[in-house]
Amino acid sequence: MRQIIYTKAILITIVCGLLSSCLKKDLYSGKKNEEGKKVSPPDNGGNSKRYSYPFGEEKTGQEAEFIIEFHSGQGIINTPTVSIPPLKYNKSLLFMLTQDDCKHSAFSMTWAAINGKPIDRSDIKRKYYFDIEHLEADDLPPNSYLLGKTLGSTDGFGNEVRFHFTTTLAPEWDFMEAPTVVKKNFTENFFRFYMKSGLRWNNVVELVNDGNAIAFHDLNTADINNVDSLIKHFDRAQQITNRRLNGRNMKFLAEPNGNKSYLQAALGFPAIQTITAQNGADKLIPYQVNSPLQQKTLARVFVNHAAEVEKLVNDEAAKDVAHREAVHIGVHETDHDWAQLLLWLNNKYGKEGKDILWFPSQEEYYEYNYNRQNSIISTRVEGDKLIVKVKFPNQSDFYYPALTLNIDGLNTSSIKSISSNETVTGLTYGNFDKGISVNIDCRRFLLQHATHYVNRYLSQKSAANLLDAKYHVNTLKDSQEKKKLLNSLGID
Repeated sequence: MRQIIYTKAILITIVCGLLSSCLKKDLYSGKKNEEGKKVSPPDNGGNSKRYSYPFGEEKTGQEAEFIIEFHSGQGIINTPTVSIPPLKYNKSLLFMLTQDDCKHSAFSMTWAAINGKPIDRSDIKRKYYFDIEHLEADDLPPNSYLLGKTLGSTDGFGNEVRFHFTTTLAPEWDFMEAPTVVKKNFTENFFRFYMKSGLRWNNVVELVNDGNAIAFHDLNTADINNVDSLIKHFDRAQQITNRRLNGRNMKFLAEPNGNKSYLQAALGFPAIQTITAQNGADKLIPYQVNSPLQQKTLARVFVNHAAEVEKLVNDEAAKDVAHREAVHIGVHETDHDWAQLLLWLNNKYGKEGKDILWFPSQEEYYEYNYNRQNSIISTRVEGDKLIVKVKFPNQSDFYYPALTLNIDGLNTSSIKSISSNETVTGLTYGNFDKGISVNIDCRRFLLQHATHYVNRYLSQKSAANLLDAKYHVNTLKDSQEKKKLLNSLGID
């Protein structure tokens, strides 16, 4: 009898252990020291050789200058009005997507769908995932397929701008350090494509390289209502992230589980500059914004099914531009249905539709609006030239130094050329309304960034790598360096 009791106890212990290992809180558990306190996960250098944009060396407070030279006899006498529109590229509808819980699908579904990579069909019997290493080795899950295009809008002049979204991170948990297994052509089983506990750092590197954003969410503390503890863990998560992402910091908080203690703690952690929550937050109406929105909590909504988002977008698009609210969607897991939603946005309101949609992360929108509210613009006329200067504000942890400027009364037919100083690394322009519009990008390492994608294509030639290389080279302003990169891709 005693032997039976012992045997049952052992079986119960084993079963409980197996069940508890499936709980999210255990998958999120970090290692403990002898005193039972949480310690930082080891930095195993898993992405030490992987290219990462040098975010820590990005400049703020730059002074951009561009010079518009007119054809002889077609110059201007009076200095025109220069303004910055509420939405980049003069778009009229703002859409944002924030994916919570540091989900594996943020890479293998959301990012992959936007960037024209293979995605899983989300079979109800088994859903598969992959990592950047699988993609690089062409070791992909069975039944993967392509949407057949990349997803985005344009810059107003025919140049593609891909959709950007936010993923939250869990820097204090060691699953972000997890290894992955690559076995190309191995079909005996597909365990390597099962869902991991969350995003890995190598996947996150690829996401932020492509312009997507990152955010605070859950913190690894049991005292989730203690503001002082939360501030301490904000700082700890920030340090880990900075180390893993080449100097990139987080300044965006996606409130977890409706816990308002996180919002209180954010006010005591100055690095957090923009916040989103599903309750008790401010509605964002872009064409009515007249402040920097610093540390403001902006509203988002969660839906039960991806298809419900279509009605939200259609309803806002039907309104007058001045009254359109931003559509900001929160989501946890994404699947085939969400990929189809992204495709619908591209086809109806993006580059293959009305092209009225700007789809940035909240972080990118926040920076654009902050720069719009605080940049100093000066203009002067010298002969047949109009010189425009833009002094960006000097704000910490800014990574999207880009603006759209509208200049009244001009037409491209009278323009001989537009040149710029070294601060401006990307520049496009064209006619808009009763004048012209100029898009400037001042990311310091944009040329090196484009060169990385060209080199990746040259070392591993594929249609997908060529598409990425062209896309990133096209973000550069016209120059001899840009011509050389295009020539190396076989483009004259």
